[in-house]
This record gives sequence, structure tokens and C-alpha cells, in this order.
Amino acid sequence: MSKRHSNRAGDHLESLFLRLEELVLANSGEDEFEEIFKLLLAKLWDERSGSPTRFRVHSKESETAEAICSLLREAAKAWPGMILDALQPALSPEHLEVCVEALARHTIAGEDLQVMDGFFEFLVSRTAKGAKGQYFTPRHVVELCVRMMRPSSGHTILDPACGSGGFLIHALNYVRSSEHMSHFEVQAFCENNLWGFDIDARAVRVAKALMILAGDGSANILCLNSLLPPTRAELFPLPVADEPSLTIEDICRSRLRRHKGFDLILTNPPFAGEVRERHLLDNYAVAKNKPRIERDILFVERCIRLLKPGGRLAIVLPHNKFAAEAVLPLREWVLKNSRVLAVVGLGRHTFLPHTHQKASVLFLKKNLPDEDPQRDYPIFFAISEREGKNSKGQFLFRKRCVEHAPLWDKVDHDLEEIVERYHEFCQANSRVEE
Repeated sequence: MSKRHSNRAGDHLESLFLRLEELVLANSGEDEFEEIFKLLLAKLWDERSGSPTRFRVHSKESETAEAICSLLREAAKAWPGMILDALQPALSPEHLEVCVEALARHTIAGEDLQVMDGFFEFLVSRTAKGAKGQYFTPRHVVELCVRMMRPSSGHTILDPACGSGGFLIHALNYVRSSEHMSHFEVQAFCENNLWGFDIDARAVRVAKALMILAGDGSANILCLNSLLPPTRAELFPLPVADEPSLTIEDICRSRLRRHKGFDLILTNPPFAGEVRERHLLDNYAVAKNKPRIERDILFVERCIRLLKPGGRLAIVLPHNKFAAEAVLPLREWVLKNSRVLAVVGLGRHTFLPHTHQKASVLFLKKNLPDEDPQRDYPIFFAISEREGKNSKGQFLFRKRCVEHAPLWDKVDHDLEEIVERYHEFCQANSRVEE
């Protein structure tokens, strides 16, 4: 007999989602992602109403069901594209009431985005995403990248493999905190400066929901294949019927004036999977004369090309991309077209429980036009010796940490020291980062 998961106020979020998943799957046979996502959107809309009273168990099951349906209709009108099918739960009123009771005791908007973020990790990363080599980036690692890059309100920021939008949300929070932005300024920043793309439609919907929570901005988070280069849409016919051809450049041309590239790119592209399509490979220098190539290799070139001259990139990559002889052409291309700023090695437990793959973060700056690649220059290297997780992938927390503090403050890691040392290194070497 399978273990039944209790759900008490204050339980770890994983326990909440285990319970919700169990409730949705039991006797219903419905898609757990869609049904739990609907419940979270209804809960979010109720909380944002200012006086949340409808997302609760009412005196009758039919009244509870009608309240949830009403919330979903209002949410769908305000947030187009978030709900793809019927604007009502597919669960029976009795089944729905039990799920509402389990979720009602939690506050989505008041837990530092951890409920929606945790939902993405639990239902997406552990199933379809893991099979594609797309792993949830621990939020203290995301924060490391943001703090080393130091984004500002004047930067245009992109994540071409955005998943649930973690890099964009942390960049927004960093800028909002450091510049004391007003609500209006936050909205404008989201609408004009933050851009996210992902090939996974479900991930995009979660990212939009999180951006609504973080700053009312979701217009620039879109579902498309970020590896499609601009030349393909202009010069080549579609090789497969109904294959989407919209590129990041197409979007930017339609929405940004005088766009010549992004200031900052922060991303964790898929670790696994190969691209074999000739019409794609022919547009990449690192894929020249190759019958197939790993997706993350293409993402490195794609990201550098998407940067404006002098723009900066932070990208999480498997360790073999930094050392394997087979990847030497990629490293040579990177050194020819950019300046490496830093390499930060992450601990082996960082991506557990999803994968044992060891990874590092590469920080670089795109060369200016006609800039000659420098052969010798200082590069910052660091290795994290306390990744904040154990061998089971469970977070290790600091003693006397505040329960609802961000993971950066709670997890027992040494990344803050690495950030400090990096900025000291930049000052000592007169490194121009902006």
C-alpha cells in the first residue's frame, strides 16, 4: 500500500505537493499538472483580490466548486494564456473540496515565491524535464549568478532557457532592492527589460505566474525554440510541416526599438540531448562539419550571439564542457569571440536529487567590434566547497536561520564568499563590468 502524505500547516512544501498529487490522481485520472496549476492560479487570484475569502471549503461541495470556477474565470480574463483548457477543474466537487482544504492553509504570495517555484520543481523537473536534461537550478546558485553580474535597471536581461523564470525573478529582486524601485518602476522594468524564452510550454506558464507574483510582468516570457537562428526563418523553407519558425530576433524586432543585443544573459540550458537537424547545425560555427552536437554547446554560441558587444553572460554548464578534448572547438570559439571573466565550480551535490552531473558557471563578456582576442589576461577561478546539500539532495540549513528567509540566507553554502572575492578581483584588476 502506498504511503499517504499528511498535510499540516508548516509542513515542507514537498509534502504539500505530494498530498495534492495524491489527491488529484486518486480516483480522478486527471493530469496532475493542469489540475494543481488551476488550483494555484485560483488561490493566487483570491489572494491578490485584497480580501481573500473565496478559496476555502464552503458549507456545500457545490458552493466550493462554484467559488473555484469563479476565481478561475476571473484569473483567465486577467491573465490570458495561463489556462489552456476548460475554465474549471476537471475534478469532482467532492474531490475538489479535499484539494482546496489542503491548499487553503498556505499563502502563495507570502512565501517568497516558494510555493509556485516548488510546484515547478516537483511536478516538472522530476518527470519530463529530467528526461530532457533540464534540471531545476537551486535558487542560491541563481542568486550567485545574479550577484556576480550585478544587474541594473538600465540592462536588458535574457534567459533563453528560462524554465520557471528563476534567473529573471532573482534579477528583478536584485534591481528592485538595490535601486529601491517603486511599483510603477518595477512594472516598467518587467515589461521592457526582462525577457524569457523556453521550448516547454508548461514551464513558460509557471514562469508567467511567478512573474505575476514577483512584479506584475509576464508579457516577455514566450514559448519558442531559442536555438532557431534568425537566418533560418529568412533563408530556408520549413523542413517539417507545422514546425514553429518564430525566433528570438523576430520577437525583439517587433517589441524593442533599435535592439542590438542583450546586456546580460543568465541561463542554465539543458544538460543533455543532441541536435541533428541539418538546417539548424549549418547556422552554428561550433557545429561545422558535425552530424550532431549537444544542445548545451549550441546554447553557448547562441547566447554569445544574442549579446550586444560588451554584453555579459553567466551560463551553467556540465564540467566536461570546460575540460573534455572533444569540446575544444567550442572553447576556442568562445575565447575568440569573448573574454572569460570567471569560472565557478559547483559541488557534486548541487543538482541532486535530479542528477549527479557536476557543473560550473561560466562568466564572460562579448568582444567589441574589431576587438582582437587577448591571449593573456587574468581570470577569476573559484570552487564551492559547501554547496548546501547532502548526498540525497536535501538542503543543509544554517543554525538559527529564519524559517521564511530566502534560500540564500538559510542554506549552508560558501557562495557569498565567492561573490565577495570576485568583486575584489575585478577591482584589483580594473575590470570594466558595466
